Amino acid sequence: MLAKRSEKVKKFFSDKTNFPYFILGILIVIGYAIRSKTLKNLIDPTTGNYIPLALDPFLFLRYAKETLTNGALSAVDVMRYVPTGYEQIGEFGLLSNVIVGLYKFLGFFNSGITLEYAHVVYPPILFCLSLIFFFLLIRRLFDYRVGLLATAFLVVLPSYLYRTLAGFSDKESLAMFFMFGAMYYYVRAWQEKKLRTAMICGLFSGILTGLMGLTWGGVSLVFLIFGLFVLIEVVLDKFSEKDFYVYSVWLFSLLFILKVFFGQKYTVSTLALSVTSGFMFLAFLVGLINLIIRKKNLFGIKDKIEGKLPLGFASLIISGVLGIFFVTLLEGFGAIAGKASSFIRNLLEPFGFTRWNLTVAESHQPYVSDWIASWGWSYMLLMVIGSIILVYNLLKKTKLKLKGTAFYTFFIFAFIFSRYKAGATLNGVNTLSKSLYVGSLIALGIGAIAVYFYAYRKDKELYTSILNFDKNTIFVIVWFLLLTVAARGAIRLLHIYSPVTTVLVAYAFVKIFDYAKSLEINWAKFGVYGILLILLFLPTVQGSLTNMYTSANNQAKYTGPSYGSQWQTSMKWVRENTDEDAVFAHWWDYGYWVQTGGERATLTDGGNAGGYALNYFMGRHVITGQSETEALEFLYAKNATHLLMISDEIGKYPAFSSIGSDVDYDRYGWITTFQLDKSRSQERRNDTNLFYAGSYAFDEDFIFDDTLFVKQSGGIGAFLLPSVPQEDGTVVLKQPEAVVVQNGQQYSIPVECIFIEGKEIEFEQPGLKGCLMILPRVNGNQNEPFGAAIWISPKIRRTLFTQLYLYGVESENFKLVYDDSAQFFPHGLSLGVYNGRLIGPQKIWEMSYPQGLEPSEFYYSNELPDERVRES
Repeated sequence: MLAKRSEKVKKFFSDKTNFPYFILGILIVIGYAIRSKTLKNLIDPTTGNYIPLALDPFLFLRYAKETLTNGALSAVDVMRYVPTGYEQIGEFGLLSNVIVGLYKFLGFFNSGITLEYAHVVYPPILFCLSLIFFFLLIRRLFDYRVGLLATAFLVVLPSYLYRTLAGFSDKESLAMFFMFGAMYYYVRAWQEKKLRTAMICGLFSGILTGLMGLTWGGVSLVFLIFGLFVLIEVVLDKFSEKDFYVYSVWLFSLLFILKVFFGQKYTVSTLALSVTSGFMFLAFLVGLINLIIRKKNLFGIKDKIEGKLPLGFASLIISGVLGIFFVTLLEGFGAIAGKASSFIRNLLEPFGFTRWNLTVAESHQPYVSDWIASWGWSYMLLMVIGSIILVYNLLKKTKLKLKGTAFYTFFIFAFIFSRYKAGATLNGVNTLSKSLYVGSLIALGIGAIAVYFYAYRKDKELYTSILNFDKNTIFVIVWFLLLTVAARGAIRLLHIYSPVTTVLVAYAFVKIFDYAKSLEINWAKFGVYGILLILLFLPTVQGSLTNMYTSANNQAKYTGPSYGSQWQTSMKWVRENTDEDAVFAHWWDYGYWVQTGGERATLTDGGNAGGYALNYFMGRHVITGQSETEALEFLYAKNATHLLMISDEIGKYPAFSSIGSDVDYDRYGWITTFQLDKSRSQERRNDTNLFYAGSYAFDEDFIFDDTLFVKQSGGIGAFLLPSVPQEDGTVVLKQPEAVVVQNGQQYSIPVECIFIEGKEIEFEQPGLKGCLMILPRVNGNQNEPFGAAIWISPKIRRTLFTQLYLYGVESENFKLVYDDSAQFFPHGLSLGVYNGRLIGPQKIWEMSYPQGLEPSEFYYSNELPDERVRES
């Protein structure tokens, strides 16, 4: 028996076709082992259950629970955007059912499995399944060596790790599984020789693309990749009749899936008229017209065009004209210009430029230096080198292999590094940066078209070699360039960009290794081998597999939930001490935590599907509200019973004050921290002049001693606070001065107010009309009662946030029912700087509404009083 098993094992390993799958299995095990390390950090002691790692997954946990209990999601989610609720929850149905299905599958083997556990292990499990499709895809595009090495890098790549960790139960893990599957079957479809097999693969690809659309809006990137690839294939006369049938099956199957299961979002007209998804319809139209011209010679077009214009390019022009006609017919004459403008704007700022986009962290544009910080220089350069080698091999059999590769090299460096680093010459914002970015793209397009037409008219040998370009290589280049644009536009898309970077890095390693094998000089050959081994395995090289493995292990091991102990405790209180029909008002970030952790409905949440107006009203009339009545009218209109605030609002003040401002940014402000610098404080005869160092730019203009201090041009560099010791051991604080700097000049301006120990102290000498709030500073066991301060400007001083949260003013209409200061803060203190961080309590108020409130009609309609705010 043992001899037979030994023989089977030996036979398995002796078969070279099995070796890649054995290594793939090891990589899958390593990938799961790394990502499951967070599990021990994900238990909520107040419930004993596993909790998600990040914010958004709390919503999917709640939806999974509802699906398990009721069999499906309700038509309206009444816990979101009270009192209207949320109607479009079809996009969450598939993910919820996948999690419930995983729970039942795991429960078959272990009855002790909970839904919460299935929810937190879903990301690493789907990641491991997606590795199979990813390897199969890259093996088909190149070979098993590139496939395995790319998979190995994907297992440990920092930019791909966080969203696949246990607990990050969001859409991406499932979406990437569908994406890799869709790509695999589409590539396999054009490689299959039999039409029937190819169309079956196209059908599978379309179904998986449709399922990705039901999971995540990032499916538009797949639409772009496939659409642009097909357009290039048609122009290069490589799009066969079989390819058209495959593409048609892919397109109509995904449209069927989207229409049947989420028709309210994905209508054909919406998709066709979109700048992104419109590419796949244009590609279909171009392919159809190209097929008709070639097969039917409709109206004799083929005879008229042939010899004058490439048929593929002619098909593109005809389709473009028809597309413009239909868009104009449906949307008016200005539609094309608007879409062109939108395309250019999206190219420069893909996720927008309004105050809303600029305050959402995931929509921030990254710098290349951010990529390098995550990957390391070696990985970054190997990615670029891999793309250059790929282009060289594409052009290898043409006359353009050297000039074309050199041109591409200039393009890719200008394109990527045009947004290198903040403060650098290439900062992505100045004219030079934008010129390099857009100019390099334009140069690439014009250069490619010029060579294409020159070859067609003047050099048939070159033209023939261009038509013989490798389809696999073209697909990878399109995939890489489109996602480079996407990842350059928003930091959250670095996740979906990561896989193609591993492909290019792996490709570079393999091709350089193959080149080294061909070298006849041994010292050169083994020198290259040595460099490759160093870059691949040396632990001290950032970007090597071993370095990334260590980093990934540590990140997974020490990553904990953002829903920390403070939130776990407060939400337990909410569950046990508020009515089940209570409705919470707060800034949108915390909605899913309150809905899932506190099991209570909210006005706003992270989906922001309730409309811009909700966040505008919450920011303007509640948090930065100028009176209690102003806030109560909005809260009353929305049936809110409780208001929640936490110290995070101090750091987020620029965000909600920006969103809550009018077109002139009247509420926009910020709160900065100043810390006591004992080395610069002065002991004088009768007092000590405490020196608080920091930096604050004025949030509005003001005049002092006939000098105009301009908003954001002048600012405060320090505060000087006289401290007079008393015989009884207490300290009396005198009127402080602000050290103000503007245009290189320094001024000393009195500060009219300080806030300490729960009360304001006002001084007679006129000066700055804000208030310096004195805070404790705690480092370890050392407590400094006057160790820090925050500057509350005049416009912030009069807000409801300051009065209720910072000052703790008692109110008949806002009754403080929860304050965790005593539970979480040492020395009996509350808001302060603890071990270098400004943190404070979470507070909850219960509202009591007076008679005679007259809420604005805009509160009920969710319409902005001034629509200009939305785009400013």
